[in-house]
Amino acid sequence: MSRQVDPARSRSGFGDSRRARGFLAEADELLGREVLSSPVSVELITQAPDPDAAALGILRTIEALDEKGQRRFASAVDEYSNFLPRLSHLAGTSDVSVDHFVRRPEAVFLLAAENQTLLLGTEAAEPARLRAHLFEAIGADPAAEAPVASVTGEDAVVALRQAYRDLLVQLTCDDLGSLFANEIVCDVSALLADMAAAAIDAALAVARAETDDAETVRLAVIAMGKCGARELNYVSDVDVVYCWAPADTGEPDSGGQDTDHGAQARRLAELDESGARTATKLAHRLAEVIAGYAPEPPLWEVDAALRPEGKNGPLVRKLEEFEHYYENIAHNWEFQALLKARPIAGDRDLGTAWFETLNPHVWTASARPGFIDEVRRMRIRVVDLIPAKEAKRQIKLGAGGLRDVEFSAQLLQLVHGRDDEAIRVTNTLELLDRLGARGYISSDDAADLSESYRFLRTVEHRLQIPRMRRTALLPTQEKKMRALSRSVYALGDRSPQRLQEERESRSRRIRALHEQIFYRPILEAAAGHGAISRLSAESARERLSAFGYRDPKSAMKHIQALTTGVSRAAMVQKQVLPALLDWFSRGVDPDAGLLAFRRLSESLSTSTWYVKMLRDSGVAAKSMAHVLSLSSFATELLLRNPSAVSWLDDQSRLQLREPEDIEAQLRGIVDRHGHEAVPAVRARYSREVLRIALSDILGIADRRGIPKQLATLMDTAIDATVRAVRAGLDADAEVSKYEFAIIAMGRLGGAEIGYFSDADVMFAFRSLEKNLDADARSTLSSHVRRVALEVTNQLGSAGPSRPIEIDADLRPEGKKGPLVRSLDSYAGYYDNWSEPWEAQALLRARPIAGEQTLRDAFTELIDPLRYPDEVPESSLRQMRRLKARMESERLPRGADPNRHLKLGRGSLSDVEWTVQLLQMQHAADNPHLRTTETLAALDALLAAGEVGAEDAEILSEAWLLATGVRSAVTLFRGRTAAALPADSAELEATARLLDYEPGCGQDLFDDYLGATRRARKVMERLFYDFDEEQAGSHAHAANRGHVADPDEFARGYSRRF
Repeated sequence: MSRQVDPARSRSGFGDSRRARGFLAEADELLGREVLSSPVSVELITQAPDPDAAALGILRTIEALDEKGQRRFASAVDEYSNFLPRLSHLAGTSDVSVDHFVRRPEAVFLLAAENQTLLLGTEAAEPARLRAHLFEAIGADPAAEAPVASVTGEDAVVALRQAYRDLLVQLTCDDLGSLFANEIVCDVSALLADMAAAAIDAALAVARAETDDAETVRLAVIAMGKCGARELNYVSDVDVVYCWAPADTGEPDSGGQDTDHGAQARRLAELDESGARTATKLAHRLAEVIAGYAPEPPLWEVDAALRPEGKNGPLVRKLEEFEHYYENIAHNWEFQALLKARPIAGDRDLGTAWFETLNPHVWTASARPGFIDEVRRMRIRVVDLIPAKEAKRQIKLGAGGLRDVEFSAQLLQLVHGRDDEAIRVTNTLELLDRLGARGYISSDDAADLSESYRFLRTVEHRLQIPRMRRTALLPTQEKKMRALSRSVYALGDRSPQRLQEERESRSRRIRALHEQIFYRPILEAAAGHGAISRLSAESARERLSAFGYRDPKSAMKHIQALTTGVSRAAMVQKQVLPALLDWFSRGVDPDAGLLAFRRLSESLSTSTWYVKMLRDSGVAAKSMAHVLSLSSFATELLLRNPSAVSWLDDQSRLQLREPEDIEAQLRGIVDRHGHEAVPAVRARYSREVLRIALSDILGIADRRGIPKQLATLMDTAIDATVRAVRAGLDADAEVSKYEFAIIAMGRLGGAEIGYFSDADVMFAFRSLEKNLDADARSTLSSHVRRVALEVTNQLGSAGPSRPIEIDADLRPEGKKGPLVRSLDSYAGYYDNWSEPWEAQALLRARPIAGEQTLRDAFTELIDPLRYPDEVPESSLRQMRRLKARMESERLPRGADPNRHLKLGRGSLSDVEWTVQLLQMQHAADNPHLRTTETLAALDALLAAGEVGAEDAEILSEAWLLATGVRSAVTLFRGRTAAALPADSAELEATARLLDYEPGCGQDLFDDYLGATRRARKVMERLFYDFDEEQAGSHAHAANRGHVADPDEFARGYSRRF
């Protein structure tokens, strides 16, 4: 196969022919004859990835040689056919390698050999030979039990680094000169890891020579990450941990005279402390020899950040300290890091003991609940952190990159390696081969991933070689991209276009496999045959369990039911289920998501649009999986309205409807169906509640406006029901003309309801005929009561649509009073019998249904009561006492006051009562305060200067958070919520529904406690009239649990007032 001519280059093969030929002419002048300007030499040089850079690099190398070296160079070109091609490829790719030749000119002659390779595949590449080569540079005996360098200080650092780089340029030449780089990339990575291990061992020998008492300790260096897995890049931090032990493991000799066990223990402690200091000095000096300041540049960083407790922990630990940490303290991700751990330097016996002691912990930890989920979340966070402008150029961390291959293989290893020791290997390519051979993935998938991995690792290496810098970003400059593609491909088309196309193709394939590889074999196992992967049913259940399915046996049955048969729906579900199973598992309740999907699919299996949507709309399928695995509430509504699934394919259909549009639709229903309209009204109401819920769950709607959206929808449905009921009852009744109205109270009146809120209301009527006799009044009263009952029954009855529970207990005299009152009756009651608390309750009164004239009249009636010119001190005392008693008596027994959403400290009632008290005090003089909505009133109080900006923000934050938590818990549970969940799964679901990152349930708890603590402090100052010190002490003490009994606070407050 021939090399193709790069059309971007001149006929000479150079980008700048005149300049490049000038470099070669200068070089020949130094050599004393035509060596590099000959047509044969020029042809060889122009095959380099960057011929112009090659010409300059060769010139720089020759300039660094003395006369004798220059004569030797010319001879080497003549004698060794590989010398000039090797040097051209190296100089045309790696400026750093040329820099090495400039600092150490004689190293260029390492390239002068007729062998096919200089290092790769030779005896010199064996780990023991590499170690011997580097130990020779520092004058250490590699056969010694604890080698000590005879060369120390800066001389040792320079000698070691130069010897390492001599090996590196040889390896780089072998790599760049290969016609099939993808086939050797794993050998290159393994050799780089072995070179790193040898360098660290040699650096330790230097450290021993320079450290006092080094002979008193044994130090083992354990590689983690890529070095541990023998898949190191040209440039990569070498992750390590250090384990130490005393050189003499026996007890200190007491000479037979000291029987003081306390003194002996103190001596042991002193020896232990001294040994730890010495081992720490060795570790520090080792890292300095590798990467500290010296005339010869650093090799790479030695990074010990993966050690227990990270940078906050001691640099070195004894084996028993490691064991204690991993048994009692370590986080899940720290066990994952142990997967690739391998002793590489220092005391071999100690390193082996470390590995044999700690490696088993990986496989016990991987069985922990949530372990796999945490590992997956970490991968998602890595992808999310990639800057958007770099995502398309990132070949390592981005979607479809190297990390996806490594992650897929490692995740399967964590799941199945618990029981199958055959897949407990560290190297990614070896692991893929074994996963395929053992049937955990198909052989074809294993081969596909391996091939793509080799390609991307080759590209990554070629990106790093030029400056030996850590990078995985494709270049943006055309010249660098051209040089990269020519270094990747030795044969055929070497253009950047080919590189881009192959990279994109392989990334797409990796993404597809990454999304399918965990679950596609499960479908085969569920069907009872393993045509693809040979995964057993038991292994399939194990995999489902690891990915969060609590009942894998039932999950397998659902999968089998969804994919059995030859129907179009079954065929499509086979295609989409792997992705859906993955999405379900990322929710909080994947079992519920899968079961709901089965029920939904069974009800829609004959619907062509549904099957087409599953097949063609990844957005709709992913949104459906998110909803079904996160919200019981929305799931039940979807199962009642399965056609609403189509909304997920078009987000415009999830946009909340304008109240006027809904009102018009319901009015049209009533106009068409009259007294039989209520079922249709309720059906429309249910669909709109579902639309709001879906918009909420998917983050489309503004959550601050959700309570008002729900309240407005309920208002409209109740009003339409009143008109429908009256259309039937009024037509047959012989009663005087009348007006009828429903007044919303409580949370509905405040337009602050949740998904499961009742409709707290009062019923009012007014005769339009004057001077009715007693019988007519009685008949009318009976009739309007029948209307109220019929509205209540028709809205609240069981049925396919969502009910609205009407609750009229907040009416005057409560359950003992009449269900419906005339406007005059309300006036008489409020004039003569009402209590101060009822005036407070009326702050939420908002007419929502019936004739507008009666609504307005009712509002006019109650405004003087709820917005009085002056609030008597006695009323304020009663209001405060009532609030204190509520905290004492109404909080359910055993409820945590720090978690209760309505009655807890700093929660909804604290904020609302504070705002309402201030409304009653100031609304008579300020019309802007005459609102039933808490936050609107708070904004008006802020604008009027009645509340400070900081206090308003604190109260608003707590109220919004408590409201959001209540809605989120309801969405997840499918039933009403009273408190912030104590169950970790429910708390996690609540957090996710409030846009917290996965795994941040505890963050929500902390935020809630902080917000309510601050709100309670403000409430005690503004509502109870405590001073700053009193308010602070109550709020803090309550939050710390020092006031365990709310009765104590209530009794104390009551005594004060």
